[in-house]
Amino acid sequence: MSIEPRARVAPERVLPGPVPLAPESAAQQRVVQRICDRVAPDGVDVGVGEVPPGGLQVWIDTPAPVGEQESWVLYHRMAREVALVGWHCEADADRLLVLGWSAACLHNRVRLLQSGLRRLTDFEATAQRAVQLDGQSPDQPAPQVVATVCASIERRLRWPQRLAELDGFERSSGLAHLQLLLAQVIGLEAKVRAACEEHLVMARVLARAVCEQYARHSDLSRARRDVLVESRRWVHASSMIRGSAGARPSTGGHGRPHMGLAERRIAASVINHGVPRATPAAVAPLVDHLDHAEGRALIPDPLNGER
Repeated sequence: MSIEPRARVAPERVLPGPVPLAPESAAQQRVVQRICDRVAPDGVDVGVGEVPPGGLQVWIDTPAPVGEQESWVLYHRMAREVALVGWHCEADADRLLVLGWSAACLHNRVRLLQSGLRRLTDFEATAQRAVQLDGQSPDQPAPQVVATVCASIERRLRWPQRLAELDGFERSSGLAHLQLLLAQVIGLEAKVRAACEEHLVMARVLARAVCEQYARHSDLSRARRDVLVESRRWVHASSMIRGSAGARPSTGGHGRPHMGLAERRIAASVINHGVPRATPAAVAPLVDHLDHAEGRALIPDPLNGER
């Protein structure tokens, strides 16, 4: 029998669990996820994870294996869209890496926003599309027609969806020159958002005016001509509808919905109880350039033109 003391047993080691993401990293991950989900085709799942010591990696998951060329194109398309936010990206056929802020990418975003603002000063295409009612029948309920028209205009403007992907993301940098660029970007984004809202205000008022005119005389062609002719006086005067992007309170279902300054001014020139103040003219041909809200500065989509 041994009389030597027993050795003490070392306590069981507890392995550390996963370290939670920092708030700024979690917010960046949500934004990258939204962008890549939009870019990815149907049936492709997108994963986003952290890469130590900093940055994110993006990968795709598909039921069937994807060819190297197809995955390369998809990752580079994602890289293009993510880089438009201002991040440096590196892509190959296996994954996409999203790293820190890039001064070159932020300068590019500034140019895109400035170009978008210049193009958003032209309301002609919005007016023409609004009076066409997006192919909807004016016999349908007016609120439904107006909502469909506004949704169509919003998709063609393209900026609202891209700006919505950044909701809840506070952008900052420890480097002074990058912080100045970020401040410029955020300021321009606010102006673009307001300009897009002005286009939606116009679409809402013109579509409603066409429905009201059609309800009076049941002539859709005449309603479109009358509303479009009346809009000629102010369709290019964007200064008339500045400051109209604020939220409008609900009326609780009583009477007409509240109209902001822009809508009152537009309605005053459009709604004339069926008596046109000018000789109706033919509706101008529809010009499809609302998708220029991004300034056409995007790199052409290698898969499908532009997305």
